[in-house]
Amino acid sequence: MSIRFILIFAFIVAMLQFPIAFSAVNPLVSPMTPMEDKVDKILSRMTLEEKIGQLFIVAADGDLESIIRNYHPGGFILFSRHTPTILQTMQLTEELRQSAKLPVFVAIDQEGGRVSRLPFAVAVPEARRLGALPDASLQNIGSLVGQELQTLGFNINFAPVLDVDTCAENPVIGNRSFSQDPYTVARLGSSYIRGLRLAGIAAAAKHFPGHGDTSSDSHLVLPVVNQSEDRLQTVELLPFRAALRANVDLIMMAHVSYPSLDPTPNWPASLSHPIVTDLLRNELEYSGIIITDAMNMKAITGLKDPGQTAKIAFNAGVDIILMPEDLPTAYLSILSAIQSGEIPLSRLNASVNRIISLKLRLPQDRKKSFSARLKYALDTVGSNEHRLLLQQYLE
Repeated sequence: MSIRFILIFAFIVAMLQFPIAFSAVNPLVSPMTPMEDKVDKILSRMTLEEKIGQLFIVAADGDLESIIRNYHPGGFILFSRHTPTILQTMQLTEELRQSAKLPVFVAIDQEGGRVSRLPFAVAVPEARRLGALPDASLQNIGSLVGQELQTLGFNINFAPVLDVDTCAENPVIGNRSFSQDPYTVARLGSSYIRGLRLAGIAAAAKHFPGHGDTSSDSHLVLPVVNQSEDRLQTVELLPFRAALRANVDLIMMAHVSYPSLDPTPNWPASLSHPIVTDLLRNELEYSGIIITDAMNMKAITGLKDPGQTAKIAFNAGVDIILMPEDLPTAYLSILSAIQSGEIPLSRLNASVNRIISLKLRLPQDRKKSFSARLKYALDTVGSNEHRLLLQQYLE
């Protein structure tokens, strides 16, 4: 028996005895990363009801203990009514974090200018006033805003606005946009996203595929953008492509109709499979979280009942339903669709995987006592030092 034959025989025996060891070095087999393994273990322990709950971010109103117990929401959004002082804000964000079994998203719209929910925070001007600044300044401003939000207990900022302000009659975007020029919006929006993320805050770019060319407000009616697909690709979508390169964490869908992208009459992008899945998920290859704009806006509430719109949005490809008009109805609608097989369990698991993955990537360190964190917040949030820093970045 030749030495070569003996070596080959020994190799085959080893492969039969230790297949796992050999598969680990096979380039066709991708072992789980520690993060993927952790997410997989969490998913395996979650009930179906807990998974459904992860699909919702709701306003922090009402009987929060009952809402958490019955619907397991994946997150909460706070408004000015929740945040009159630093103390009350931190008491609420702490309550939300402590009450939930799983890590929760605690979100806010802190764009700057007229869309600012924190009266005590550093006062960032509206995006239009930032439009002439260099990239580094926008990144620094995003980081400063992010630091204050992180200190207060938030982990998502529904910002920046990436809409290109191409319609002078637009009643809802206007100076919330960085510019009328898509390249400027792309450049500054990406820098702001990087700044938020450096501070440990997830950034949510809005409103895909663009709310800038509307003459009506989606809070009140369903706007329509009658631009060609070529125009949308070169203007409206350009900032979102840049946001993807900046690793934006979430993209918020617009309650706006785009006939050139989805010919369904009077149908918003937030409920559109061709726009959410075919365009954003597949064509643009976006792998992060897709979230609706608030589902209690009149652009949506006039279409169908809250259960139907929640299910349609989820079927279209969104991962998170923001502020459903009726949480119990929306929750039970998706639960029923999963239980009946109308929506595959694999579809639910894909969204929950994205959600849990982002939550685990965000800072979770709460080792310091509440009193120590409160003192730090009182000393820093909106402080003279932060105001001076902001002024330097604006010059």
